This record gives sequence, C-alpha cells and structure tokens, in this order.
Amino acid sequence: MKPLQMNPTQRPMLDETELRWPWWVTGDCCGLVCAFITNILHFFAYYVQMKYVIGPWVGALSYTGFFYTFLMAMAVVSHNVCRFTNPGTVPLSLTPPGPLEPHVQREYICRRSGVIKPPTAHWCSEAQRVVVRMDHYCPWVNNVVGMFTQKYFLLFLLYTFLCCVMSGITLASRAWTCSRKTRQELILNKDDTLCNPLPLDVILSVINFVEAVLFVLFTGCMGADQFEAISKNTPYIDRLQGKRGKARPISLNLQDVFGEPLSLRWLLPLPPSKQAREEFSRMCYDTYDHLVASSKSYAKDMEDAAEATGMPVGDDQQSPNGKNDAGPRRRAIGPSSKRVQNGHGSHAQCAHDGHI
Repeated sequence: MKPLQMNPTQRPMLDETELRWPWWVTGDCCGLVCAFITNILHFFAYYVQMKYVIGPWVGALSYTGFFYTFLMAMAVVSHNVCRFTNPGTVPLSLTPPGPLEPHVQREYICRRSGVIKPPTAHWCSEAQRVVVRMDHYCPWVNNVVGMFTQKYFLLFLLYTFLCCVMSGITLASRAWTCSRKTRQELILNKDDTLCNPLPLDVILSVINFVEAVLFVLFTGCMGADQFEAISKNTPYIDRLQGKRGKARPISLNLQDVFGEPLSLRWLLPLPPSKQAREEFSRMCYDTYDHLVASSKSYAKDMEDAAEATGMPVGDDQQSPNGKNDAGPRRRAIGPSSKRVQNGHGSHAQCAHDGHI
C-alpha cells in the first residue's frame, strides 16, 4: 500500500514524551562535579556580597541588592534549566526505513545508535544519543548544548557575566571608598564593618574578587565563541570538521536559537517554544522522507540489476512493496516526500564527542 503523502504544513509533530521527561546526563563524573561547583560558586558570591559588601553598604533590600539577587537567580535558574532539559535528541524510533546505499548510510545514519541523523546532528558519548544542532558538550552545565539548550546556555553565560561584573565593581568600589578615609576616621567609626573588616571578611572578599575576574574572562570568551558560531550559522563541531553553514542574516540565526522572533522572552529561561519544536519535527521528517525516497530508489536499482543478471533480490534488498516496505513505519510518524532542506553546506556526519 502506498504511504499517504501529506503537505509539510499538515504534519503532526513528533511524539514529545521524551522531550518532557526529566533529563540528566549521569555518565560524566566531571560534568556532575563541575555543574555542582558552578551552583556553589554562585551561592558563595551571593553570600559574600550580601553579608560583607552590598548589605552593610546600601542594604540587602535596596535596589542594588534586588538587582544583584535578580541576576544571580536568573543565572542559577538558566544553568539548571540548561542542565535538566533534553537538548534535542532524535527519537530512537526513527530508524532507517529500508536498505540504503552505503554513502547514504554513512551520511544520514548514526553508526553507533542506528537512528537517522538530520543535518547538524551528532552523536554525543556522554549523553549516548544523537542530538540535533549539536554545538558541544559542556561539563559546566553537565549537558549537551544543542537545539533546545543553546538558549539556556547563552542566558547562563549572560547572567553569570553580569553577576561577576557587578561583584567586581562593588568590591573595587568598597576598596576605593575605604582607602580614601583617614586613619582617624576609621578609628572613630569602629562599628563601620564596611571599612573595618574582620580577617574572614577580607579573605572571602579577595576570593570573591578573584572569582569575579576569572569568570568574567571565561564567560566573556565563551559568549564571544557562541556569538561567532551563531553569526556564521555553523555549530562548533561542524567548524572542527571544516564545514560552513549557509550565509544568513544573524537575526534569523538568533531566531532559530531562541525559538521565536525578538521579544522579552529571549531573556527568560522559558520552555522551548512551539516554533522550535515544529522546526525540530521538520528536520527529522525531512531527513526521514529523503531516506524513504533513497531507499525506494535503491530497491528499484537492485530490482533492475537483478532482472539484468537473472539473480533474485535478497530479503534485505526487496522492493518498497516487500517486507521492508517503508509504508507502515512511515505512517507511524507522519509521512511526506519533501527533500531534506539543509541549512548548512553539507549534511553532518556522525561525529566524535563535542567538548568545550
């Protein structure tokens, strides 16, 4: 029976059950430790700022205190949402629809998991899955930076960068303000803990300042690297493989990353938008449709070759109407015959792990 053909706009979205499951990469001990340390460093900086800097200076409930609390909360929430969100894994049910030519098999099928591999998708050994639009695996968030997590990763970098900048400014301002006071003023105002700090206050403030400087540099460099990848429409792993994405306005690339047109929602770690989920389904559908067409063409070529040589077609090389007919399996996920639309110059092959 011929598979029902459906207009791409009428396609149902793929089953999103797995995308809604709690996601946690537990196979990387380094990632588990780094993600934990990241949260600890944020809470440490917040404690120092409120206990020894912002609190004694202008008050924890001041506008400055509220602003720093907002930045820290957004950084921690973005980090943990990025950590526990499915990055965009190809469903395990999307396996090849039938026999394929070897070069098609290499290009579109992951040899480790056996599932289809849309453009820009790669295998990650830490997650043990094929991830669509995979950029890299980051131990600091203990997850893959992919189609559904890159937005949260960018927000984590942004808010962490702002937290560190603010911490550095408040600590430097405190030191400058106190250095301008005379020794007599300091003696007369012994109760002023801001400029008469205890040894513990000094130690923690120095550690906080070093932390701020280091992570300003780290998040700034990572943010610049991410911006370059987005502007060139080429994820990190594809750049390592010498591939280049199709040139597009950066505004369109940013819409793909954030899943919707420019709005205040870009600054909030909200769940993946409907537009992003539909794009994920489209990429998987288009790849599967292309493989269905390739499988039929390959089976027809094998039949023609068998007729020419007088040899029967094997079970693994039957026509699309035989045992390996793609019809029933295709209908299970939603059919179409549209060719794969690759946003990059070439289809991504099953690559090795991506790390920072």
